[in-house]
Amino acid sequence: MRVTTAVFVLAGIVLSPAGGAHETKQYDANGGHYDDGGFYHCHLNGCVPTVSRNQYRSRVFNQRDMDNYFLQDDWPYWLSPDGGCRTARIIVLEATSKVPVTYTNPRQCEVREGLWIDEYTGEEFTRAGAMEVDHIIHPKYANATNGYQWDYNKRAQFANDPINLIPVGRETAKKKRQRSIGDWRPREEYECEYARNWQQVAEKYELDLFARDTSRINTILERCGTDNGPGIEEEKK
Repeated sequence: MRVTTAVFVLAGIVLSPAGGAHETKQYDANGGHYDDGGFYHCHLNGCVPTVSRNQYRSRVFNQRDMDNYFLQDDWPYWLSPDGGCRTARIIVLEATSKVPVTYTNPRQCEVREGLWIDEYTGEEFTRAGAMEVDHIIHPKYANATNGYQWDYNKRAQFANDPINLIPVGRETAKKKRQRSIGDWRPREEYECEYARNWQQVAEKYELDLFARDTSRINTILERCGTDNGPGIEEEKK
């Protein structure tokens, strides 16, 4: 189950790239990073340069590239829409619990208990500590397609948007990791909704999905029936 009623708006918050100045920003696994102007800089031996944010990549990324050119600082998780302690994780856990949640402190900064269904497996959980809030489309995947071109605010919005977040068990999250719909599937009973979720997020952010994932979404939606809206146009990618 995803959040459909909670509203998470970052538009009123002026965000700046994490890490401050270019010189103090962390490096990705490739040994470099993007500066605030969107240009990629290599800093460590063996680093392979890549394009700036205003250019299209000339080749399809493989899994190694996805890992190497992803920097967590560029895709900040668990921001608060109002600058307080109630982050996107708290909002999702509150909105998806089948019963009123309890908190670990009076400020309601951390959820303690509720009742959640891991839609990927069908399991039920009552302790928030046993849950992960998973990205349906992971920022690492978005970064490897056309998300690397987005400005910082759009990347932050994507990483914290409730329509792209779902509570699942920790073990489920470990098994899925950052894999896409073309590489990983939830339980059969949830496949139709999972494909619709991918479609909705991709359309909202104009995400340029890889061909294998577009093909898998369209195949699932065709099998699910005719009331799912149009499929995603397949790209040669």
